[in-house]
Amino acid sequence: MLDNHGEAGLYAVAVLALALGGVHTLGGLTLVSSLGSAGTLIRAGSQAVLGLLLIPTGVALALRKPWSRWVGVVAFGGIAVVQLLPLVTGATFAIPLAGVLLATGCALYLLLAGEAFETADDARALTEDTNPHEFVR
Repeated sequence: MLDNHGEAGLYAVAVLALALGGVHTLGGLTLVSSLGSAGTLIRAGSQAVLGLLLIPTGVALALRKPWSRWVGVVAFGGIAVVQLLPLVTGATFAIPLAGVLLATGCALYLLLAGEAFETADDARALTEDTNPHEFVR
């Protein structure tokens, strides 16, 4: 079972998913409306899609849905990559380092917090040693 510190961490990641999802959705939609180059359009579209993906994932993380862990890892990792794209392409030297670190940290936390998404049935799985119907002669 998770202790109170683990539950608080999971809820903090859920709140960050909702917040970053809203920010990136709005930011992506405003970049799409500016109609810049094709690279800007791709970046804005991917930012908006990943932001929209993070919003229901944040709610599902708070409810401990098993699918939300992996969707959260992909979405947070995608957000970190999208924020690093202008640096890689040489378009700018300034990147939102706090956003990259938050997204990367949340993705790593979800990768390492597998026990938070286990159900009670997983702990009671029958094995060779615990099966009461197994007869040994």
